[in-house]
Amino acid sequence: MAKPTVSRTALGAVICRLIEQYQPEKTRLFHDPVARELVGGSIRFLMNFASIRNFTVKQTDAVAKGIYGVQICRTRYIDDAVHTAVSQGIKQLVILGAGFDTRPYRLPGMDGVKVFEVDLPAVQDEKKKRLQKYLRRLPDNITFIPIDFDTQALEAVFSKTAFNASMPAVFIWEAVTQYVSEGAVRQTLAFVGKSAPGSLIVFTYVLESIIGRRSDIPGADHLMDVVSKQSPWVFGLQPSGIPDFLRPYHLTLVADVGNADYQEDYLKPMGRSLVVFEGERIAQATVL
Repeated sequence: MAKPTVSRTALGAVICRLIEQYQPEKTRLFHDPVARELVGGSIRFLMNFASIRNFTVKQTDAVAKGIYGVQICRTRYIDDAVHTAVSQGIKQLVILGAGFDTRPYRLPGMDGVKVFEVDLPAVQDEKKKRLQKYLRRLPDNITFIPIDFDTQALEAVFSKTAFNASMPAVFIWEAVTQYVSEGAVRQTLAFVGKSAPGSLIVFTYVLESIIGRRSDIPGADHLMDVVSKQSPWVFGLQPSGIPDFLRPYHLTLVADVGNADYQEDYLKPMGRSLVVFEGERIAQATVL
């Protein structure tokens, strides 16, 4: 797996979430008071200025129109999925490739959930340092599991943790699948599929047509040119093929959402106009 740097992936995503916090409350997609604590002092200061925020969004969307929109919309969707799962009694949350995910520190009811954050050691070290400065001490219900995705299997790194495979869990796999090989994606799904029935995975994916440079989405090829110079995207899926892709791992697709869903469920009710990139979607599946 390519090892994206903190600054280009985790930091970029948390900056987008921080920018969203400056939206008026009635049109804000989610509340994330922790984001500002993870970006560092200089960025936190610069984001106070509307001109800098607008410039950052413009630069983000220069890669492909709607990249900012898709990041904040997927945040809201995954927030809702986790909140629903926890409210229905699931007491374990696994965040694969956690980056600067803040859900364990801001969503209601998380103090009663065992949380497992899985990511590269360097990413986790930086995150823990910033969290400790903000929180004073890390919550007892959160376990950080370092992993080198190229050389270690999930079964191995989870074997000596408090994760209980006999109890349902919700797995978040956000903005990761495009960076890993098909084999690594299948290995991860196989691990999730061995979880207790009722477990849930929510994962983002990029359209395979974009990876293969056959997409008619405006800016798709330019996007691939940009990411190829940073952290190349190597894997994608097509919506029509997802049910069959999941089936060998005892996973059943229950939702597959993208721009049209975000517009209908979130943006239109708020009266908010926002361009959302069509090339990334979210799949949600349950363990049979």
